[in-house]
Amino acid sequence: MRGLSPVLVTSPTVRSGTTLLQRLLCTSPDALIYGEEIGKDLDLQLQISSSRRLVYGHSRQRFTESLERVVAGDADDWILDLMPDLDGYLDALHRGAFAGLEHCRQHAASLGRPTWGFKYPGWPPHLVRQLFDHLPGTRVVYLVRPLADTARSAKAWGAISDEAGLQAFCTQWAQGVAFMQQWRQSHPVLVLAFDELVAQPAPALARLQDFLGIRGIDPRVLERRINNLTQGLDTRHGHNDYLPPATLSPRELVLVEAATRAVQPDKLASAPGS
Repeated sequence: MRGLSPVLVTSPTVRSGTTLLQRLLCTSPDALIYGEEIGKDLDLQLQISSSRRLVYGHSRQRFTESLERVVAGDADDWILDLMPDLDGYLDALHRGAFAGLEHCRQHAASLGRPTWGFKYPGWPPHLVRQLFDHLPGTRVVYLVRPLADTARSAKAWGAISDEAGLQAFCTQWAQGVAFMQQWRQSHPVLVLAFDELVAQPAPALARLQDFLGIRGIDPRVLERRINNLTQGLDTRHGHNDYLPPATLSPRELVLVEAATRAVQPDKLASAPGS
């Protein structure tokens, strides 16, 4: 498990450009970045492992005594929940939580792509910590886009439907930026500014390739904007390929500007070693 060294492509919130970054990385003959379902599965399996540890730990003595009696030859009891040694079983559950990532590593390697990982925008701070705790070889590519732009895109997509939703979106973005400003000081994190990636791709892509030790990213991916499925219409929006951003109301702009001032994201993207 500790031999796993995934790349996590993430951002403060959704609609930050992580799919564009994923597409770019996948053009390298050295890299394969899987999609968001991998992150969802990992989160679910870690929750299961943690919850079962609490449940079984609470009844540890009963399970232990029941197992001892059965092994000693006394099966004349209510043993429908007979458990093996709990520590070994719980360790197995925990290792199993990472079985999906191990398969990702093996699959990418079988295709000759040693650098692998998954993208998940808005991956929350507690999961970033948890991933590093379990897999200290993890590297993070953190894409930061101006909050106003992400909010416009999220609103167009339907992820923001009212002022409360926008406030929650702003809070998540600000918390993510503030967390990464500290976290990157002692962890392998590359911060990329979305606007720089689009406007001046050459230096941004050079830093990305150096950070991950890969080659051959095709910048032509940047020429096409895609924020939806290209095969078949998305029935939620009646379109495919690209959905233009929505307009924010004056009140919504006030909320966005307040959140932006609170964390000063430019410092994150412009810090040395970004």
